[in-house]
Amino acid sequence: MVSEFSSDIEMKRTIHSGYLQLTGAKNKWDYAAGIRLESMDRTYEESLKSVATANIYKYDFFKLFPSASVQYKVNDKTNLKAAYSKRLERTTTFKMNSFAEREHSEVFEQGDNTLLPEFIDLVELGITKNMGKGNSVYATAYYRHVDNVINRVNTLAYEPNGAVIDSIINRVYSNVGKSNAVGLEIGATIKPTKNWTNFVGFNIYNYAIAGALNFNHRDGIERTYTIDSKATIYSVNLNSTYSFWQNASVQLSFNYLSDRNTAMGEDSRFYAPNLTLKKSFLDNKLTATLQWQNIDMGLLNTNEQRITTSRPGQFYTTTNYVYEVDMVSLNLSYTFNAAKNKAKFIDSEFGKREF
Repeated sequence: MVSEFSSDIEMKRTIHSGYLQLTGAKNKWDYAAGIRLESMDRTYEESLKSVATANIYKYDFFKLFPSASVQYKVNDKTNLKAAYSKRLERTTTFKMNSFAEREHSEVFEQGDNTLLPEFIDLVELGITKNMGKGNSVYATAYYRHVDNVINRVNTLAYEPNGAVIDSIINRVYSNVGKSNAVGLEIGATIKPTKNWTNFVGFNIYNYAIAGALNFNHRDGIERTYTIDSKATIYSVNLNSTYSFWQNASVQLSFNYLSDRNTAMGEDSRFYAPNLTLKKSFLDNKLTATLQWQNIDMGLLNTNEQRITTSRPGQFYTTTNYVYEVDMVSLNLSYTFNAAKNKAKFIDSEFGKREF
């Protein structure tokens, strides 16, 4: 610990909520409606070791989160569905820690100590059709609105005296405004044979972010950066599974995500093909799984992504992140008791999202 640079942070959230749901069916209609009432109090403290008194930032809300869905059975093979839901995406302490860290020689990285959670409204209209023999298709049109969008943005770095550090930028996690996405998702399950199942999914949407970033630099001056970004984004998901016998199968999957706009730049396309072989022995108690993850073989650009941010007349930065490819692993598992585990474990939001 170095008192001039080391810091303490602590975030405490107290949440109380209640949920009421109504479901029913009549003739060809199925419906469900629910409402969740939540009260949240959040206290975030941070201080340098060299400072006796911590800075305290409080945030609280008392909100209703409604949801509703209705489904109409056109016939034995076709269903129509409409749904609405409101939810929130909570902040993490990592993105709230305002003490800048030296990410590398060109970047300071820091969070926003007054970061607000994202509030999300989602409306969906969909149709599903069963084609028989395990074949089916679906299509869903949707609209998603997000308040308090959390995004990673870059700003110029300043010395305490106001001088620009022209070789370093600040990477900041902050609320940048509102976003709207209007899109269409279509997919199909195709079974050419009893042992061969394929899934094909395609999603395309228009994504727009609009707002402003207010940021206090080290020189104590608050600067405002306008945010205005629009783009059309698409993704493709392919999955093919073939069963050799009752206890052996091979699965090939491929996920592709196109270029995406961010508040101040663009994240490039990203894709990853994977192959899995699975075989069970000893009355399904012993299972062997051979996985080939992120197939590349020096022929593709698997599992890599270029992240670019810029601001005209101020800075331009781009980094190509190249991760591991062609990872082959063999996993053996043995089940002593085949009875289903009825224990229910609580999912930890902190453990799942903080690290």
